[in-house]
Amino acid sequence: MRVPLQYTPGQLRALVGIPQETFRHWKKALGPLRRGRGHSPCFAPGDLVAVAVARVLVTDIGVRIGALEQVADTLFRICNCNPWPALERSKLVLDLRQGEAWLAADQDSAKHEGATVIVPLGGIIAALRAQLVAIEAPEDQDALPFPPTPVGSLAKSGRQA
Repeated sequence: MRVPLQYTPGQLRALVGIPQETFRHWKKALGPLRRGRGHSPCFAPGDLVAVAVARVLVTDIGVRIGALEQVADTLFRICNCNPWPALERSKLVLDLRQGEAWLAADQDSAKHEGATVIVPLGGIIAALRAQLVAIEAPEDQDALPFPPTPVGSLAKSGRQA
């Protein structure tokens, strides 16, 4: 049985790019974030996507985090029940007045009649993936200041390697 990766609250904040005070405030507004206690791993990859969506809505569009309270459970469920490749090809549609959220393909996103917010997930997932695989290139190894010396049985026999 495969155990999914889990992230600590600190890892979640770093990957999504929100400060600790913002995270504390969001925990009060978004119920699914309240399960994170201390430094233990407790957030799934889908939670990263859901929090990244919230960050985009708050910072790019100006939605108050409290306005997402009604859709938070659905948002986190959608992001956790769908694999990242499927989410990447979809758009998240939020009807904040009705408290509804759903995934939609390109052609489905305009079928709802009320005011909605449509969030393409491709860019959000690409940014998260880049954060997760970002590895600093190791520095080039300096040359040794002395030549290699034979060790063990070769050193005792006086033979060259």
